[in-house]
Amino acid sequence: MKNIFVVIAAMLVFGSCKKDLVDTSANEIQDLTELEVAKQKTETGVSMVYFHASWCKVCKEQRPAFEAVSKNAEAASAKFYEVEYDDHKDIVNHFKVTGFPTLVLFSGGKEVKRFSGKGNSESDLLKAIKEQF
Repeated sequence: MKNIFVVIAAMLVFGSCKKDLVDTSANEIQDLTELEVAKQKTETGVSMVYFHASWCKVCKEQRPAFEAVSKNAEAASAKFYEVEYDDHKDIVNHFKVTGFPTLVLFSGGKEVKRFSGKGNSESDLLKAIKEQF
C-alpha cells in the first residue's frame, strides 16, 4: 500500500512539471536552425531575432508583441527570425544570449539593440526598428 502511495505521489509531482510548449509552426517567422545561416541572415539590412525556449512562460508572454511587430506594415522592411534555445544552443551561444526571452535587433550586421525579459511592447520594438531606417 505504501508503494502505491509513493507511485501516485511521484506521478502527480512529475505530471505537474510537464513542459507547456509553444507551437511556433503557425507563424510566418523564419526559424534559424544553423549558425552559418543565422550569421548570414543578420549581416545585411535590418533584422530582429527572437531567442526563446518553447517551455519558457516569460517567452510565451513576450511572443505576441514580437509576432505583432513582425506583421506591422511599418516594419515591412525588416526581417524577423527566431531561435529555439533547446534545439540550437550553438546559435544562442554565438550571439551571447544568456536569458530568455531575448530579442536582438541587427542593422548592417551589427547588434544595435537588445531587449531582455518580458514587458517589451510592440511599440517599443517597432520604435527601435524604425530608428534604423
